[in-house]
Amino acid sequence: MRKLNIIVAALSILFGLAIFWFSRGLTITGSDGVPGEAFWPHMIAWLLIALGILQFVEVIFFSAVNAGREVALFAPEQRWAYLAAIVGFCFAGLMAWAGFLVGAVIAMPAVMLIMGERRPLVIGVTTVAAVAVIWIFFVHVFHISLPLPAFLE
Repeated sequence: MRKLNIIVAALSILFGLAIFWFSRGLTITGSDGVPGEAFWPHMIAWLLIALGILQFVEVIFFSAVNAGREVALFAPEQRWAYLAAIVGFCFAGLMAWAGFLVGAVIAMPAVMLIMGERRPLVIGVTTVAAVAVIWIFFVHVFHISLPLPAFLE
């Protein structure tokens, strides 16, 4: 367990640093004072780095907490989490190619199905409402453009 916690902590810090690296050309604040394109990536990067450091601290100073515990990475219960992660990666790829709207309208119902929701009306209304709220806040409140489909650029 100790070795896996160290690996997860290191990966968390590396992912945070990678986010900083990949968002280095983006602006943190816009000309009108609102958060720029790099605001949320930097917030997530700082969070990942902080959580990685906290996990290192736990492993080093509080090793008795997880002593003797085993990790079941391939338990049947974990398959749903792995499937949701695959949907997340597919959403990121789809969003880069087909834009936010198409990616979100496909990914949100998929995640809801993975989480056990089966009522079509609830899935449809929740998807439309969530996409609309995200769109309104990012485009009209924060003045941040969401990814457009590659074929419309």
